[in-house]
Amino acid sequence: MPRRNLIRQNTFPYHVYTRSNNKDWFTLSMEIVWRLFLESIKESHEAIPVDLHSFVLMNNHYHLLISTPNSNLDKFMEHLNKRFSQKLRKHSQMINHKFANRYKWTIVNADSYLYNIYRYIYQNPIRANISKNCQSYPFSSLKVSPLEIQLKPHLDYNTNVNWFETIPNQDFNQVIKTGLGKNTFRISNRISKPILKELHKKNVM
Repeated sequence: MPRRNLIRQNTFPYHVYTRSNNKDWFTLSMEIVWRLFLESIKESHEAIPVDLHSFVLMNNHYHLLISTPNSNLDKFMEHLNKRFSQKLRKHSQMINHKFANRYKWTIVNADSYLYNIYRYIYQNPIRANISKNCQSYPFSSLKVSPLEIQLKPHLDYNTNVNWFETIPNQDFNQVIKTGLGKNTFRISNRISKPILKELHKKNVM
């Protein structure tokens, strides 16, 4: 399948997904990989300013929610994946790079979708059965101090903790996953009314 041409824009956030080569797990401990990832994000953010909203690092991939005031997602992602790969190679003594510049992106142009994607990102470790809740997972932006990286979330976890920690059913998560496979997040007009209602809940701040 040919690679999608990036839609450069500065109006809406992007959801970005990047995985390691061949889906290989990191050979280093997650604590070390997390430190290298944070260093890479910080250095990339300083070199190419963007608005970082949230992120989660998993065993062989990461999710990132980001806005680009300068319409330069490609430049930021190239810098981030290059720096992260360099650091991983240096610390693991591996020759092959771990991240190519082939990331997947989706524009999120509605708040109701955006809020659910926040929850989808933070619940990745729960769906992978490696964490009981969002807050206890140590490798997400929920654990990042403002002194480390300046984040600009649209949605506050502490204010909406019950909603963040509510686990949607498998069908609902599949709707989110499918929507994130598009250039612009969208849902089928054939989804059930309960899922549609959940997607458009107004009880988050």
